[in-house]
Amino acid sequence: MAATRLPDVDVPLLRIGGNGRILAANRSAADLLGLGEAPVAGPLERVWGLRLADLEGEEGVWSAPGGDPASRVRYRRDGEAGWWLSLPDPDTAAVLRDAARLAAGDATAPTSAAFAPLAARLEAAAAERALLEDTAGRLASCRLDYVPPVELDEHPLARRLAAGFGNLSEAIRQAVELSVGIAADMPEVRSENEALASQSDGQVAALERVREVAAGLIAGLEDTHREVAALQALARDADGRAKQGSDAASTLATAMRQVEERAARANGIIEVIDQVAFQTNILSINASIEAARAGEVGRGFAVVAKEIRALSERTASAARDVRGIIAETTEALAHGSRSAQATGEVIGGLGEMMARAGGAMAAVAGLVDGHAAEIRAVDGSLAEVAELAHSNHQHALSVVERSGAVLAGTEVLQDCVGLFELPADPMREPRHARVRALAQAAAARVGRALEAAAAQGRIGMDALFSREYSPIAGTSPEKFATAFDGLCDDVLPAVQERAAAAEPWIVFAICANPDGYVPTHNLRFSQPLTGDPARDLVGNRTKRIFTDRVGRSVGRHTDDHRLQVYRRDTGEIMFDLSVPIFVGGRHWGGFRVGYALG
Repeated sequence: MAATRLPDVDVPLLRIGGNGRILAANRSAADLLGLGEAPVAGPLERVWGLRLADLEGEEGVWSAPGGDPASRVRYRRDGEAGWWLSLPDPDTAAVLRDAARLAAGDATAPTSAAFAPLAARLEAAAAERALLEDTAGRLASCRLDYVPPVELDEHPLARRLAAGFGNLSEAIRQAVELSVGIAADMPEVRSENEALASQSDGQVAALERVREVAAGLIAGLEDTHREVAALQALARDADGRAKQGSDAASTLATAMRQVEERAARANGIIEVIDQVAFQTNILSINASIEAARAGEVGRGFAVVAKEIRALSERTASAARDVRGIIAETTEALAHGSRSAQATGEVIGGLGEMMARAGGAMAAVAGLVDGHAAEIRAVDGSLAEVAELAHSNHQHALSVVERSGAVLAGTEVLQDCVGLFELPADPMREPRHARVRALAQAAAARVGRALEAAAAQGRIGMDALFSREYSPIAGTSPEKFATAFDGLCDDVLPAVQERAAAAEPWIVFAICANPDGYVPTHNLRFSQPLTGDPARDLVGNRTKRIFTDRVGRSVGRHTDDHRLQVYRRDTGEIMFDLSVPIFVGGRHWGGFRVGYALG
């Protein structure tokens, strides 16, 4: 190869002989290596210390020692026992040096314009890396009082980190407050449940005693039932015997009447006998008179007449005696008849009384059975109550045991969350402070607006503070109408929409009463109902009662403000800052603002 000069192109070129001497070089190579005007026959080592032994294989790349990424040689055999060498041109060298610096994390101004955007990105990446390293250090040491560096205050990553730290610190702060509250309440809960367990134990014992008394009452009623049944049997027997006595008295009275009738007939016969005796006596007198007239002849007849008169007199006397006896008998029969009749009446009355007594005893037996059944039912209820009291006793003991476990758990929780260093004042976060000011101003305006409406007679105070809710048919999630939601639809939007539009990162600004009821939501969340529960859950949230932890609390508290973090039912992590609303000095509810830090 005779030529010592190669084409003057931008790429430095050299030709090397098999003996390791420079045979030719172009202008770019001569200028780069400082070979001067006559580079021919120069040693190969002038190319950054390259030796012939470093050229291995048919082609390849060799880098000079010293770490300069631009000192590199690409070589290839030329077919004549020599080598072709090409070196980086100035622009390529600058690119190689910039790439090496950037790879090492040096984002200083590049010498190559091609690397300027990459350098800017690497500089930003270095800042983000420093930010992440600081964040990792804070997390490793559990320090959550994060404030982005001033120069990165508006950096998206810094804002997301600030939001994450803010969410986490407030969640932990709420957990700390909750655990402190639980720890403060647990001793009282434990004491009350121990008292409840003791009371339940006493109730079980008292109920057992009552059941014993009830069992005694049941046994007594059963004895009473048997005795009443025996009395019923006696009453039925006595009633039967009284009926028999009444029948016998009636028969006796009938018989006495018959005897009285016969005595009356006998008395008539005696009257006849008495008349016969009287006539006989008259006849004997007449016979005596005639015998006296007859003299001696009639003497015998006079004796007969005398005897006849004596007989008639004895007959008359006997008739009188019999009449007296019959009269006495008749009188005795009349008295006996009256006595028999009275006896029959008495026995009949006794029978009626025994019948009534039997009926009364049957009624008493029925009452006894009824009372026994009622007492058995009461005993069954007492058994259930005793079982329930026993169950309550066991539950109370379980609650006592679990309350101890909860207290121990809260102590562990406090120890765990105590590892974290929280911001001393959450209001140091500008968004929290901004929202608090907005909410306080809005709550005052709402209070004045509702007071004015009441003063104008548009609504009564009882209606304004009503806690009665009427379900609105066909709504899902369910919505409710109240005595005051119509007024709120007129009054609240002016205040709420102004607060919601105050900052682009505010999601909602609404009022809620102590039950979590939102009578009027923001316009963006009061879209027409579609009938699709999933769409309506997001698009129409007005007139709902929010029963989640935050929804229940925002309208109940009377703190200066309350900051909470939670996950909405639509999935977003949200901060909620609420301020109480007072109407005429009475706590009506709260004004709540939902927003995110990120």
